[in-house]
Amino acid sequence: MTFEDERGSLSFGGDVELDINAYNEHEGGVSLFRSQSGEPLDRDDRFNQNGRILLDISGERHHQGNFARFKLQPLWGTSGNAGLDDAWLAVGSEQGTEIKVGRFEAFDLFPLGHDIFIQYSGTTSDSLYSDGQSYVYQAREGRGRGDSGQIALSHRFGNDFYAEVATLMGDRSGLFDGDTYHGYRIDDDTKSAAIVRPVIAWQPGDWSFALGMETNVVSDSVVDERGADIGDRTGFGATASYNGGGLIVNFSLAHLEAHEESNSSIGVNTIWNNIGLGYIYARNQIDEVNPNIDVDQDMLTPAGRNESNTVYTSYRFANVLGLNDFDTYIGAYYSYVDHENDMNSSDTDRYGARIRLKYFF
Repeated sequence: MTFEDERGSLSFGGDVELDINAYNEHEGGVSLFRSQSGEPLDRDDRFNQNGRILLDISGERHHQGNFARFKLQPLWGTSGNAGLDDAWLAVGSEQGTEIKVGRFEAFDLFPLGHDIFIQYSGTTSDSLYSDGQSYVYQAREGRGRGDSGQIALSHRFGNDFYAEVATLMGDRSGLFDGDTYHGYRIDDDTKSAAIVRPVIAWQPGDWSFALGMETNVVSDSVVDERGADIGDRTGFGATASYNGGGLIVNFSLAHLEAHEESNSSIGVNTIWNNIGLGYIYARNQIDEVNPNIDVDQDMLTPAGRNESNTVYTSYRFANVLGLNDFDTYIGAYYSYVDHENDMNSSDTDRYGARIRLKYFF
């Protein structure tokens, strides 16, 4: 629903997204890599329903070649909790320059396609870093929609080239789930970080290409008990996509250099005739861990290389019951982790399936 007059436009819309899930998950508070102790890794089967209703409110005004835009997206979950996706204000020129301030997602350097249901054997940079897990880095640590403030400056050069510099400022200790990093206790005394994330993109016809990086420019924003600067993290991402003739293909690379650790990921996915299929490979190289902890009892990812593999798929049933904008998806995934020194990692696999009801209004 859109209201327009000589001053600008105001729009109201949104969507309903409800999921019915069946999946397994690992027990909490333990490491995936249990071969050191010889104990099996317990898993629980889960069956549940969740989802949310999102309201989209957006407005735009133009004057003498300049504009101001805003977006607000409150959401309410079926659990009874309320949340927020976007909340931002952008001002700029119709010549292509824009400044955006608030809560939003910057350019996507690792698109997942139809990511109806993906969970990893380990964790993903779209969520949290955890000791005892494998890390699937996707060049998203500075992308946004976190608890920190954001500012982005962008410029579009004609129809082909785009450049963006996004920033993320504030306390970034929440990136680390738990209170340890490589077995060392994370210091509670943190200071504000400043992540800078430049991206350049080129779109010649049906193809698009993008390169970017993200880095924390503040030293010692998060430190561990040794005084080591574990907030010093620099990542790189590149993606190439094709979208034409009813076929979408994405290929992405990402690499992170962190304190005594490096992470690399490759992702490829496609959508064709409402069918989605994707694969993600991630490799973690950990140089050193705390030698003074009991690995049989504490959360720890052993030093060395670990690798995770994730396959996911989906199918979209469009306009169900003849109702426009009412789609139903089915999705599934399978994921597992191996460690070069772990001889008993067969129980790290995860899998699940989902039915998603999606209605746009």
